Amino acid sequence: MNTKHMIHSKLLSAVTVGVLVVGLGGLAIAQRAPGFGWRYNSGSGGYYSGQEAVAPEKVEAAAKAVLAKAKKGTPWSSPRGVTHTPILMDSEIVGQLWEDADLTKLQIGSFWAGGFGQKVELVSGKRVVGMLWVRG
Repeated sequence: MNTKHMIHSKLLSAVTVGVLVVGLGGLAIAQRAPGFGWRYNSGSGGYYSGQEAVAPEKVEAAAKAVLAKAKKGTPWSSPRGVTHTPILMDSEIVGQLWEDADLTKLQIGSFWAGGFGQKVELVSGKRVVGMLWVRG
């Protein structure tokens, strides 16, 4: 192996190690950055996104309160033929239904953190028939 090749090989190895160390350092910083990524809370027994987990009881109560005041908007169909019915509260869209369902008889399904609060599944007869957005 010639000297020029050895210099390039050592330089490439040094750069690779440097990038790897910097990359791993950046990964460690990203993992401990506040407000980003998924966290696990052993107390509530689940994963959550952001700073802190929200108690399921709190989300369920908020969703039921919204559904009690909400009304169905005017349905519309997507180009694929799926009917969407907006869920309105104070003339603001707070959710969508994909199937016709009575808002007072819907059950609360799974939920997860979104950009502006919790996204809650609306369930009717073991089927997810819509979504609701709850601030909090």
